[in-house]
Amino acid sequence: MGSTDGRRLMNSLSGVSHVALVTGDLDGFRAFYEDVVGLETTVVFSGGPRHSRQAILMAGDVMLHVFEVSDYNPADHGHTVAMFERGRLDHLGFSVPDLGALRAIRDRLLEVNASSGDIHQLGPMLSVRFVDPDGLESEINCYNPDFDPMAMRDDDEIVDPEWLQRAKLALCAHPGRPTKSTHPSQPSNPGSS
Repeated sequence: MGSTDGRRLMNSLSGVSHVALVTGDLDGFRAFYEDVVGLETTVVFSGGPRHSRQAILMAGDVMLHVFEVSDYNPADHGHTVAMFERGRLDHLGFSVPDLGALRAIRDRLLEVNASSGDIHQLGPMLSVRFVDPDGLESEINCYNPDFDPMAMRDDDEIVDPEWLQRAKLALCAHPGRPTKSTHPSQPSNPGSS
């Protein structure tokens, strides 16, 4: 599928720079994603005559660009909270380095009743789902060290023979790169992965 020129263009991309989201309450959004999920707000832009307040939150080296739209209600646009009925952006998936980190965030999500706390196995990843204050269901993922590639179904198509290694790198939240903790109970440790 796709042309050689398309593959060349795709290979020139180095990642996803940001995901843009809309919220009716920027302060509430920030509080949840900073205090519970562990993202870091790097800048908040004030509103002006032709634009609303905005914030940049970081998940590792990926940005969430969050726009505040007063009285925003997805239902007014025909969207529901049900999976695949939320519009073009269905959910976010954040990665953490390991199961210990996944359990720590799961515990914070449970404290604010934002998750059932169930850890699901989805192929090579373990996943905890949560619902944010705007009703967007998303997930926190880590690599499943017990994943057996032999469990692939006969109908699964492996397009890239390095798919599992690439998925592991994405799910391990860039191992070897310094990370900055944003949760008050977790001190920053620049040398950890």
